[in-house]
Amino acid sequence: MNLDTHTTTARIKSLDFVLEADGITGDPVNLLLLAHTARDLGVNELLVSIMVDEDEPEVARIRAYARVAVQVAARLREAAPVEHRELQPAC
Repeated sequence: MNLDTHTTTARIKSLDFVLEADGITGDPVNLLLLAHTARDLGVNELLVSIMVDEDEPEVARIRAYARVAVQVAARLREAAPVEHRELQPAC
Protein backbone atom coordinates (compact mmCIF):
# COMPACT_ATOMS: atom_id res chain seq x y z
CA MET A 1 0.00 0.00 0.00
CA ASN A 2 1.48 3.30 -1.08
CA LEU A 3 -0.24 6.26 0.55
CA ASP A 4 0.70 9.86 -0.10
CA THR A 5 1.07 11.21 3.44
CA HIS A 6 1.28 14.85 2.39
CA THR A 7 -1.86 14.69 0.25
CA THR A 8 -3.84 12.95 2.97
CA THR A 9 -2.65 15.39 5.63
CA ALA A 10 -3.57 18.32 3.37
CA ARG A 11 -6.99 16.73 2.73
CA ILE A 12 -7.63 16.51 6.49
CA LYS A 13 -6.60 20.13 7.04
CA SER A 14 -8.82 21.26 4.17
CA LEU A 15 -11.75 19.27 5.51
CA ASP A 16 -11.25 20.86 8.94
CA PHE A 17 -11.72 24.32 7.45
CA VAL A 18 -14.66 23.27 5.29
CA LEU A 19 -16.33 21.52 8.22
CA GLU A 20 -16.08 24.67 10.32
CA ALA A 21 -17.45 26.89 7.55
CA ASP A 22 -20.01 24.68 5.78
CA GLY A 23 -20.56 21.61 7.92
CA ILE A 24 -19.93 17.96 7.13
CA THR A 25 -21.62 18.22 3.71
CA GLY A 26 -19.32 21.02 2.52
CA ASP A 27 -16.83 18.83 0.62
CA PRO A 28 -18.24 15.38 -0.09
CA VAL A 29 -15.50 14.41 -2.56
CA ASN A 30 -12.62 14.89 -0.12
CA LEU A 31 -14.69 13.25 2.62
CA LEU A 32 -15.10 10.14 0.46
CA LEU A 33 -11.40 10.16 -0.45
CA LEU A 34 -10.54 10.33 3.25
CA ALA A 35 -12.93 7.42 3.90
CA HIS A 36 -11.16 5.38 1.23
CA THR A 37 -7.76 6.11 2.76
CA ALA A 38 -9.09 5.32 6.24
CA ARG A 39 -10.37 1.95 5.06
CA ASP A 40 -7.00 1.22 3.44
CA LEU A 41 -5.33 1.96 6.77
CA GLY A 42 -7.70 -0.28 8.70
CA VAL A 43 -9.54 2.44 10.61
CA ASN A 44 -12.72 1.26 12.35
CA GLU A 45 -15.25 0.61 9.59
CA LEU A 46 -18.21 1.70 11.73
CA LEU A 47 -16.68 5.16 12.23
CA VAL A 48 -15.92 5.50 8.53
CA SER A 49 -19.42 4.44 7.52
CA ILE A 50 -21.05 6.90 9.95
CA MET A 51 -18.80 9.68 8.66
CA VAL A 52 -20.00 9.26 5.06
CA ASP A 53 -23.62 8.21 5.68
CA GLU A 54 -25.86 11.14 4.69
CA ASP A 55 -28.74 9.65 6.70
CA GLU A 56 -26.84 9.94 9.98
CA PRO A 57 -27.28 13.07 12.13
CA GLU A 58 -24.72 15.78 11.37
CA VAL A 59 -23.34 15.75 14.91
CA ALA A 60 -22.66 12.00 14.68
CA ARG A 61 -20.94 12.44 11.32
CA ILE A 62 -18.76 15.25 12.66
CA ARG A 63 -17.73 13.20 15.71
CA ALA A 64 -16.95 10.22 13.48
CA TYR A 65 -14.91 12.48 11.17
CA ALA A 66 -12.86 13.76 14.10
CA ARG A 67 -12.05 10.23 15.27
CA VAL A 68 -11.28 9.01 11.75
CA ALA A 69 -9.01 11.99 11.03
CA VAL A 70 -7.03 11.42 14.24
CA GLN A 71 -6.63 7.71 13.53
CA VAL A 72 -5.58 8.29 9.92
CA ALA A 73 -3.01 10.89 10.96
CA ALA A 74 -1.62 8.59 13.65
CA ARG A 75 -1.33 5.62 11.30
CA LEU A 76 0.35 7.72 8.62
CA ARG A 77 2.82 8.99 11.22
CA GLU A 78 3.57 5.41 12.31
CA ALA A 79 4.06 4.26 8.72
CA ALA A 80 6.37 7.14 7.74
CA PRO A 81 10.07 6.37 7.61
CA VAL A 82 12.01 7.89 10.50
CA GLU A 83 13.87 10.37 8.25
CA HIS A 84 10.55 11.78 6.96
CA ARG A 85 8.84 12.28 10.29
CA GLU A 86 8.37 15.81 11.50
CA LEU A 87 9.94 16.83 14.76
CA GLN A 88 7.43 16.84 17.58
CA PRO A 89 7.53 19.35 20.42
CA ALA A 90 8.77 17.91 23.69
CA CYS A 91 5.97 19.17 25.90
